[in-house]
Amino acid sequence: MSKNKTFKIQNEPKINNEFTNGLRDICQRRASTISYMMDEAKKQGIDDSFARKAIYRYGEDLGKEICEAMDDVTDMVEFSKYFGAAPHTDIYEMETIESDENKLYIDFHYCPYVAEWVKQGRTPEELDNLCDIAMEGDRAIGDAFPKFKFTLGRTIAQGHHVCEIRFDKVGDEE
Repeated sequence: MSKNKTFKIQNEPKINNEFTNGLRDICQRRASTISYMMDEAKKQGIDDSFARKAIYRYGEDLGKEICEAMDDVTDMVEFSKYFGAAPHTDIYEMETIESDENKLYIDFHYCPYVAEWVKQGRTPEELDNLCDIAMEGDRAIGDAFPKFKFTLGRTIAQGHHVCEIRFDKVGDEE
């Protein structure tokens, strides 16, 4: 995959059942679609901004759906019942690190997207870029909530053991 022999992806699933594996298969097919679209766009001299915008729009739709389902779009505890809910918890082997009225911190211990991109032989740089593009959806979800700030920390695609998904409540300070 990479000329850098010290770079190793840590992405082994622990949850292994037919239902979860079926959902992961769907995610991996999406990952293939994204990476192959990026390959074809590059051949035509098109940069990745089209993919970022498209995935961001997808996230906007999800964010709107979550907002419409919530009673109080400023309530981080209520938000936590929608973001990171089943069946996604098993697909990504999500672990809630902190969750209260001011923050929702979740670590993903497995990523089917990264698994597919590694299988395709993507370089570390490609993995990092593809992951960052895919995360546009989560950025858009965060942007749907004016009182929340989304931050992406370390990622599996960068060679870390988890993806750090962070939502913090932003204040009313003025």
